[in-house]
Amino acid sequence: VLSLDQDLATVRERLEESMGMGATDPSTGKTDPRRLEVIQQKVREDLRRFPHLVNFMPKLDTLYTYNPAIMASTSAGNKRRRVGSGSGAGPAGADGAGGSADALADSIRAKRREQYVDGVAETLRSISRRSRLKLEVEIPSGDMLQKSAIISSIGFNAKQEYFATAGVSKRIRIYDIQNVLEDRFRIPCPILELTWRSKLSDLDWNNQHNAHLATSDYDGMISVWDIDSGENILEYDEHEKRAWSVDFSKTDASLLASGSDDGTVKIYSTKQNRSVLTVETVANVCSVQYHPTNFHYIAVGCSDHNAYVYDLRNANQPITVLSGHSRAISYAAYSKDHELLTASTDNTLRLWNVTDGTTKRVLSGHVNHKHFVGLAIQDDWISCGSETNDLHVFHRSLENPLFSYSFEDDVGEQSSNHFISATCWKPRSNIILSASSDGNLRVLKLESE
Repeated sequence: VLSLDQDLATVRERLEESMGMGATDPSTGKTDPRRLEVIQQKVREDLRRFPHLVNFMPKLDTLYTYNPAIMASTSAGNKRRRVGSGSGAGPAGADGAGGSADALADSIRAKRREQYVDGVAETLRSISRRSRLKLEVEIPSGDMLQKSAIISSIGFNAKQEYFATAGVSKRIRIYDIQNVLEDRFRIPCPILELTWRSKLSDLDWNNQHNAHLATSDYDGMISVWDIDSGENILEYDEHEKRAWSVDFSKTDASLLASGSDDGTVKIYSTKQNRSVLTVETVANVCSVQYHPTNFHYIAVGCSDHNAYVYDLRNANQPITVLSGHSRAISYAAYSKDHELLTASTDNTLRLWNVTDGTTKRVLSGHVNHKHFVGLAIQDDWISCGSETNDLHVFHRSLENPLFSYSFEDDVGEQSSNHFISATCWKPRSNIILSASSDGNLRVLKLESE
């Protein structure tokens, strides 16, 4: 039977391996009490260094995605074999064949269990390396005279040299990330600022053209900018209502998608001055994102509480409907080729298997009833904002956040009505950018011990 004790024993073995010391004396093959004490002391020290692990360890079973039916069938198979061996019935050849098949099945189950337990151990090890969210740099809002300075979106360009912010102040600001991090004792200034005629709702950098940036706005306009020249090089004015989301294909640099309150998803080619496809949905579209490796597929989050996956080669009907949220879906983002992460104003995130439309895990712990609070993924780590003006960081294997950072700490009390409005990971790093609805931007670091 798959037991928690057995898995913890395997985790201990992995800890022993990482220390280069085992509890067993290789010369005698027996447990050496002195070695065991050293290892146990090391574990106790680690728990003191990583206090979040103390809370995490009792919830180890929340990591379990293993199918209990497999273990049930294992027990049933063992029982049948015990009964069969006692009866003595059946030809010898049949018994031999049956025994061989049972042995193969046991071997497969053992291998699956070993892989699963290794996954649990690796998750523990990954989590234990992280200790806290630390403030690196604060970039105060430069829109002191603006009634609203909400930053709606943050993103890094393909080479990770620059990041851009866009929001209701109608400005796009471009920052050099190296300058921001190295000159942290001075207020960082953008290297470029572009002004637009409408409030901006989203932005996305082109994955192949390093200087190209797309934006969506409250008038339904989709624009493509060349940051090198500072010019707006393309405009698509086709949505009838506010456009909430824009996304470049990761595999075809010329393809661009947008979603709007008019209930449509528009597909554009930057080689043409009109959209090339319109996908009619059943509700307001809050989020669109291309599949990370196949430009034929696109994920759509809607206000009808559902997310959809469309095959653009036949976009009359979605190929997958993801139903489970109880309120509007504000973000839909691929975490892996066959996994989608959604955020909803029902206070939850959901990790989905898009192949069969099932929920793999529900994550909660933040507050989100009304606003877009930001969602970003970096490998197994998820950053998500809250209407309490806190940024939360989840590990995809756990249902509750492991780390949090409050934007209210500096004032000493949560007296404002501000909320987190956008977040973004610097690719392949432990740097997180997050913005509050007051326009203040913070660069945080998920520290390792």
